[in-house]
Amino acid sequence: MTHTDARTVALYWHNGRSLGHTSRTAKVARYLLRSPQPYSIAGITGAYRGLDLLPPEVDLVKIPSFANFDDPSGWNLRPRLAMGTEALHQVRADLITTFLGHYRPEVLMSDHIPRGTDDELVPALEARYARHTVLSLRGVLFDRDKTLRKYFGDPGRGPWVLEHYCQFNVHTHPEVFDLADYYRIPREAADRLHYTGYLAEPFTVSRDEAREQIGVGPGERLVVAAMGGGQGAGDVWRALSATLHGRRGMFDRALLVTGPYLEPEDQRALRQLWESDSAVEIRAYEPGLLPWMRAADLFVGAAGANALGEVLATGANAIAIPRQIREIEQQVHAQRLHDLGLVRRAGLPDVLDGVLDRMIPQALDEPLTPDGTRYLWDGGSYDRHLPGPDGTACACTSARATGPVPGERA
Repeated sequence: MTHTDARTVALYWHNGRSLGHTSRTAKVARYLLRSPQPYSIAGITGAYRGLDLLPPEVDLVKIPSFANFDDPSGWNLRPRLAMGTEALHQVRADLITTFLGHYRPEVLMSDHIPRGTDDELVPALEARYARHTVLSLRGVLFDRDKTLRKYFGDPGRGPWVLEHYCQFNVHTHPEVFDLADYYRIPREAADRLHYTGYLAEPFTVSRDEAREQIGVGPGERLVVAAMGGGQGAGDVWRALSATLHGRRGMFDRALLVTGPYLEPEDQRALRQLWESDSAVEIRAYEPGLLPWMRAADLFVGAAGANALGEVLATGANAIAIPRQIREIEQQVHAQRLHDLGLVRRAGLPDVLDGVLDRMIPQALDEPLTPDGTRYLWDGGSYDRHLPGPDGTACACTSARATGPVPGERA
């Protein structure tokens, strides 16, 4: 393959308190790289955990990171470097603009945030450094007012999004959640929606094969729990551990995957809780979680869009916990799948109040056997969800890369 043969793509994701943004982007990259069409793919991100999920063919432009925390007082964003917030955002915007001005991708895809954090994508988008632009959405966004304000309906921002994005790739299935109907978005925006299905494929390894693969005996009862990236999940882990301690006779083995963003003091506390029980393993991160989910008698996990897709892919008997404090996304999404009989849903306040004492024994005694494979990505090439050659038609009419290369004279 020569450079001129490859279709150039840039994938932007802002940062993340969890692994969801990174995981979704990595899956998109893997699907594109499986295509007969050669691709040159660049990732642009401030994420600082889970980057090993990316295929090795993806070149990474790492911009400075920030940490932020989901609590009732706000996001509490702070740079990880010793610099001010304003300087951080300016550096990030400058790096993004400079790179895209030179790379000039055929397709620029932004995960979830149309303008980028603190408008850091705006200069490159307005300079038209990419020929086609795609906004990828996880499905459920925010409440209706905030969603229309940030994306589609605000008199200033809505037209801007439509002017600068050809289409919106929705990584869920409309029978689970119809984004256009729920948010009552304008027709012009609804016409640009492309539902891809969940970014997960059916996990075809049998349960017995998965158990053999990870070393679980035929008669052993296995509980697996994972909280995505894990930031702010200390209270959930304490509540879950209290239930598992009290119901220790109901399972033989457990794997608890805290997430790499869990605060160090909570990570240490969880390990201390279980240090005397050799049958309970604590891992900060497990990139190969799907066999564990398939093998488990019960999976307890955060209700992020990525995790819910993997529950459907593995047919796991699952309890989903919406962990978000300030947003409704996980609550709505988990409730939709609960209503379809695909997961059990446990609200965060109820979890902290001890509801798992009742739900875990019930889930082990009366397991769900969900079949949600119809809602998954269909296994075809992701190319057809991209605008341009060999893909869907593009709604944008603006020409490619009208802006000058950064650092050169206009």
